Amino acid sequence: MKVLSGIELAQTVAKTLKKPVLFVSFFAPDDDYAEVFKAAPYLTIKDHTQQVLDGGAVIVCDSVKEQETLYWQTVGDDGPTKTNKYKGPARVYALTVSALGEILNENT
Repeated sequence: MKVLSGIELAQTVAKTLKKPVLFVSFFAPDDDYAEVFKAAPYLTIKDHTQQVLDGGAVIVCDSVKEQETLYWQTVGDDGPTKTNKYKGPARVYALTVSALGEILNENT
């Protein structure tokens, strides 16, 4: 048996598909999940509610540029980013993983 953490799963997906990956996990104070969609505006209530309720997701990107765009739109504990000025209570942890499975950036 092998048990993988979310980050290990993201690394495995990246290496297997040979694609850059963005691992995200969500914090919604008082279970106000609508706020998460503001902290990660590339996610939509219509298409990604289950992932938000599950607490995290592995996003397979088509390019490094797409991965970087999504990463910089993600508001984590560091607060607003250069492309997302959201200042509300939700936080989204984001970690980039290269197509080789290497951990790159995180928005702690």
